[in-house]
Amino acid sequence: MDGGVDGVWVQFLGSLLAVVLIVLLTWFLGFRTAAKLDSEAEATAQFQLAPGGFEPASLALDRQGASAIARDAQGRIAVLVPHGTHFVVRLLNEGSAITARDGVLQIAGIESLQLDLGESAERWQTPGN
Repeated sequence: MDGGVDGVWVQFLGSLLAVVLIVLLTWFLGFRTAAKLDSEAEATAQFQLAPGGFEPASLALDRQGASAIARDAQGRIAVLVPHGTHFVVRLLNEGSAITARDGVLQIAGIESLQLDLGESAERWQTPGN
């Protein structure tokens, strides 16, 4: 084989090894953990950080702490959506379809989010769903 081709393979394998080592290092340092809510107080604080403000009057946590849903005094509904190791507040459009099935909420337009609320899921369902 040509010496140039061997050099390309050595460089490729060295780069691949470096990437694998970086991934392993970040894994062992704990950067793999997903966002988790430990209490309603923590969820309330996250909702209050929403741009424009959002003060929950009613709130429900996902049973695994993976997300939350809240309603304010004006009737607006927002959810906390995991984004890496943090949460993002998403204010739902008025009339967004929220369905409850077997204790799990599904919100139209956010198919990747399912809130496991157990028995309290039914009270968050929008009428007609």
